[in-house]
Amino acid sequence: MEKKKIAVTGGIGSGKSTVAEYIREEGFPVFSCDQINAELWQNKEYLDGIEKIFPELGEPDKKRIAERVFSDKDALGRLNAYAHPKIMDELKRRMEETDSSLVFAEVPLLFEGGYERDFDKTVIVLRKEDFRIAAAASRDGLPPESIRSRIENQFAYDRLLPADNRIFLENDGSLADLKRKVCLLLTSLGKKNL
Repeated sequence: MEKKKIAVTGGIGSGKSTVAEYIREEGFPVFSCDQINAELWQNKEYLDGIEKIFPELGEPDKKRIAERVFSDKDALGRLNAYAHPKIMDELKRRMEETDSSLVFAEVPLLFEGGYERDFDKTVIVLRKEDFRIAAAASRDGLPPESIRSRIENQFAYDRLLPADNRIFLENDGSLADLKRKVCLLLTSLGKKNL
């Protein structure tokens, strides 16, 4: 069976996790890089590697590291160079092991890591910045300025050019509107020869 791999990506607060959840509700396997990262944070060897990158912070603590990397692009680059390959290796392994011919992955840093080529198609969830900030601040319990700082350090998804392997999904309405768009997307992907 030929397996088609679809990435779901977008900036913080764009709604990519909601899109991924709607795809999951429709019966498709969806893997999450954030979930894999959370699992890796339970692994001593992984944490030892992070401590070597940021020895001045002591024992790895997600909040302190986030404060550091979102105010220091060099620190963010060092963390990503360490974490991304480990997360993506595990993601690829899980996607290969599934029996489904159509498998999805929620990949927040797809373009930053240069991983778009590893997927047959990429769904890019777009949302206006004010709504992204409000959603992420509410979800994470952080001040809007903190979310804005993270957005400034992220890839500019709204500047991506169309390509045959890219599908732009506008999150510009209600949750019901977004779910309808996801269902239409899945119908489209099922009918197309990727």
